[in-house]
Amino acid sequence: MSEDRSRIPATDRELVAIAAVADNGVIGADGDMPWHVPADLQHFKETTMDRPVIMGRVTYEGILETLGEPLPGRTTVVLTSRDLETPDDAVVAHDLEDAVEAAATAARERHDGADRIFVAGGATVYEQFLPAVDRLVLTEIHDAPEGDTYFPDWDREAWTETARDERDGFAFAEFVRER
Repeated sequence: MSEDRSRIPATDRELVAIAAVADNGVIGADGDMPWHVPADLQHFKETTMDRPVIMGRVTYEGILETLGEPLPGRTTVVLTSRDLETPDDAVVAHDLEDAVEAAATAARERHDGADRIFVAGGATVYEQFLPAVDRLVLTEIHDAPEGDTYFPDWDREAWTETARDERDGFAFAEFVRER
């Protein structure tokens, strides 16, 4: 169930959800993305570089397993109920308020006043933050793979598409919430 927007503190940074989403809403299968689109990975890197990124523990652990470290060049804020030991470029937050505050602090202190805070999954984190997100940065995967993890439903009528770059088999798209 979606969190009440009032539970997420206001910030002077734009709150942006970034995700790769298949036509059927799938974002994951067995802890991984069920596609390999190098251009999407590059887009994610370029878009989030030198900005804080909020994610859930499972997503964070998947990145550690793949890269051997948190996302380089970004502060990772791990939203979890568990206690985790993290390196200096990662911070643990136990609720939505703490996650946004930690990301805003990182934006000010570590990322030269970065203008955006990114939310990068997984499904529960997207669902919790979606009511407060200002912008969606999506890679739309033009396929319908099997999966077990889905991006939350969102009302496209409440958003304005501001950018689209169609590619072979996928598209980069941005949407801004109508407030």
